[in-house]
Amino acid sequence: MRHVPNVPGAILSADAFMAPNELVGFFIAEQPRSVALHLHDFFELALVTQGTGTHQSGERRHPVRRGTAILIPPGALHGYELSEDLVVYNCFVRTEATEYDLPWIRRDDFLGRLFSGSDRALTDRTAGSSQTVIVALDEPELVCCLDHFDAIRTRPADDRSEAYDLGHLLLALDVLGRRVRAERPDLRSIDPRAPTIVVTTLELIESDLQRHWGLAELAAVVCVGQFHLARTFRRWVGQSTGAFANRRRAERAALLLTTTDDPVASIGARVGWEDPAYFARRFRRETGVSPRVYRARARAHQAGQRQTHAGAVAV
Repeated sequence: MRHVPNVPGAILSADAFMAPNELVGFFIAEQPRSVALHLHDFFELALVTQGTGTHQSGERRHPVRRGTAILIPPGALHGYELSEDLVVYNCFVRTEATEYDLPWIRRDDFLGRLFSGSDRALTDRTAGSSQTVIVALDEPELVCCLDHFDAIRTRPADDRSEAYDLGHLLLALDVLGRRVRAERPDLRSIDPRAPTIVVTTLELIESDLQRHWGLAELAAVVCVGQFHLARTFRRWVGQSTGAFANRRRAERAALLLTTTDDPVASIGARVGWEDPAYFARRFRRETGVSPRVYRARARAHQAGQRQTHAGAVAV
């Protein structure tokens, strides 16, 4: 098992846990007593299979035991403390999968609750608008998820495909999404029942992050009043159009910072923050660190992972 640095603020890279052509990777971790707050550039679905402990997201703490499922988005600080024989089966998903291979998941009735939930009881806002979803699975649900993860993890590398990996991943996520809806039916998502004005507004924002849409412009395009659009959008998405756009800009910038060598200022301009100083302020507000620090930490960790890739004792 690979070595994972247990230091505050560490940034984990998707490339450390999966091959460049893989969208899904795994890491079964026997956690020490405490795991320092860290973040990563991928989605993490953590299933607790043994022991007890406390999951920490920012200032919030949540007790965990067998059956606890935690979905951590990119850029969200999290860690563990007071762990006793804690074993966590981690599934890592590249952000490219949700952006390009599965762009519809935020509008799915079940999966949307995981990837675009509101700020109500099941979500912890940790770094800007990043959301961590925590839910308790019953034993059959946990076993079902583990079976799908094992199907991917144990399949020979030369026999795996994106369709196979994503198929099993979606079935596991569906179990989690259904449990979230069962526990909190009022936890809204972007699903097929969302009003057309909301779906169209999301598509307008997503299609060109360089454009700074004003509420009046968006309302004019979808042919409704500004107040009605603002209220309806917040009801279904859980935040304002401006906050949603800034979250997506930060997520796209984080991906580019860790997967390209493009200049920081150029990346800021590509996501709509042309002024480097303003880009740094906005990115820090969303992720907790500046773009340069985010990239430096990611590269330092990637270099360390390459040196220890042969294997070391897992934390």
